[in-house]
Amino acid sequence: MKSFDILIADDHPIFLKGLREVIESAGNFRVIYQAVNGREAVEGVRTKNPDVIILDIDMPELNGLQAAEEALLIKPELPIILLTMHKVKDAFMKALEIGIMGYVLKENAVVDIIHAIHSVTAGNAYISPEMSTFLLRQKHKAPTGASDLISLLTPSEHRIIHLVAGYKTSKEIADELGISEKTVSNHRMNITRKLSLSGKNSLLRFAIEATGGSKPGF
Repeated sequence: MKSFDILIADDHPIFLKGLREVIESAGNFRVIYQAVNGREAVEGVRTKNPDVIILDIDMPELNGLQAAEEALLIKPELPIILLTMHKVKDAFMKALEIGIMGYVLKENAVVDIIHAIHSVTAGNAYISPEMSTFLLRQKHKAPTGASDLISLLTPSEHRIIHLVAGYKTSKEIADELGISEKTVSNHRMNITRKLSLSGKNSLLRFAIEATGGSKPGF
């Protein structure tokens, strides 16, 4: 089994120590660097070349979002997991825009963090289930023009968009629709091409904004 080098950053020493213990208990994850602020985290990315970084959103000098932006300038494909104590939609959407692949509530970190690392190292997004539930309950208006773009999609693609907006993974979508993961991947690529989307999390961001994070109405 491939091992992964992890950088973790949090300004609370007790939480940082506990997080390290949880991560290293998984066996194939090694914490190679600990930072207590965002600036140290960025420097650790530069000097230690980690496979994954885990950042608390509330840190001195640079917060987690700022540190993530700088880290991605150094290593654009670096999987980043953001830790937060707050269920705030604006911060979540900003994280997606930056290219952060994992979003974990600190209250659930002990349970969620290993799942999150496995997910992001496989190239998939991960969101704490409690955060997903919170976001699905939020009401917001789709941006102007989104419905016109949605109309370009086939019925199958339209359903995929709604399931993506419900924070479903490709495997979960495949299981729900009774199709293969490869077929789901093909649908996602076709949707991305039709809508001229680009960048990390672009499909997820569009799906949330266009559908309001609602469940499919079928």
